[in-house]
Amino acid sequence: MNNESMANFICELRKSKNMTQRQLAEKLNITDKAVSKWERGLGYPDISILSSLAEALGVTANELLNGERSVASPSDANVIVETTLQYANKVTFNKKESVKFIAKIIITVTCLLGIFICIICDMAISGDFTWSLYPITAISFAWLIIIPLFQFKKSKVCMSLVSLSIFVIPFLFILDKIIGGTKFMLPLGVPVSLIAIAYMWGIYILFSIKKAVKWNMASISILLGIPVSLIINYIVVKFTNQPIIDVWDILSCGILGMASIVVFFIGRNRKAKTSC
Repeated sequence: MNNESMANFICELRKSKNMTQRQLAEKLNITDKAVSKWERGLGYPDISILSSLAEALGVTANELLNGERSVASPSDANVIVETTLQYANKVTFNKKESVKFIAKIIITVTCLLGIFICIICDMAISGDFTWSLYPITAISFAWLIIIPLFQFKKSKVCMSLVSLSIFVIPFLFILDKIIGGTKFMLPLGVPVSLIAIAYMWGIYILFSIKKAVKWNMASISILLGIPVSLIINYIVVKFTNQPIIDVWDILSCGILGMASIVVFFIGRNRKAKTSC
């Protein structure tokens, strides 16, 4: 199935019937912009209106998909089915890409709008860039982490983690400069961030293991949260006068341990039901 040949074929058939794009669109209860996109090769007719479009243009659905008139025989049935399936897959793919593109636009516009509002409010209240630098930096950092999830077709989570790993230290450094330099931001923030990122990479690697039971990986991921939280707690204690382990630490570790066990047995029960 060739996109260009299909686009030209639709255009030629429409003109041969002395129809405008608007008239064809009215027959199909769609907008003339959709017809224009088809004829420019920028999109595909939805599979739900494919037969209606073929009828309106006086051809078969298979001819429409192939972009040319043909004489079909019974032996061509497999070819017709295959072409239709390819078309359905292509339409589905284009829809997903369109949704991802719209999502990227919405996220970007929302972030820019948030930054603009912060700047306007800050300038109106203080007449200078003061508190607005904090949300501007945070919004920019969040955008750099979220966009890879929609930008890449494969390894989206991996690319988002790469972006997080690259920009978290500059983000903390910029915050430290905005604050004016403190004894906590970089000495405390950098090691805690690195440990948290290492933990997230560990979870990603666990779930990337082929043939691994996802419930077991989820259980292990939760269990790994216990040593990670204890290490982070130890780092924080070095900058405070709090005890190394208190009641809340014991409680949180207990909750993580119980959650890990529950997830493990849920996965085990599901596997048992599936094998029955």
